[in-house]
Amino acid sequence: MGGGGGIAVIDLQSEKYLGRIMGMMSNVRHLVIDGGYLYLSINSAGYIQRIPLKRIIEAITTMHNKRVVVSGWENCKVGKGARTIKPSPSGKYIFAACNTSSALYIVDTRKMQTVVNIAADSYPVGLDVSKDGEYVFVTSQGHSKQGGNAVDIYKVVYK
Repeated sequence: MGGGGGIAVIDLQSEKYLGRIMGMMSNVRHLVIDGGYLYLSINSAGYIQRIPLKRIIEAITTMHNKRVVVSGWENCKVGKGARTIKPSPSGKYIFAACNTSSALYIVDTRKMQTVVNIAADSYPVGLDVSKDGEYVFVTSQGHSKQGGNAVDIYKVVYK
């Protein structure tokens, strides 16, 4: 989330630093690969971004220990403090725990638009989706003795 920004790329076989992917918003918090896309949560500004994974793979092949700017990110505004993100089993939705706004956001991945936001206990940080997509579990950390230290369980009804 800090340092040089972007996403550092490491070749795990050779244990060598390859370079850094740039071009996304700053303050990346979480990365998820799903349905041929790389999704990012952008913490401070409160966004979900995505780009076709093949664009990232192509950029990695040109790195040679340098920064490579990748353009063409799609953006969806969610609540400030976007932390953990997780796709629904169908990949049609991305759930986002938004810490600063104390909410769970749901993004329609076909349109990259927020379809709903629901209040969560104070300062949510983590989430998971049940294997069947019927439930979303959100953990809240609390802050300065203000709420949190809880798990919220949401039943999802898809329309």
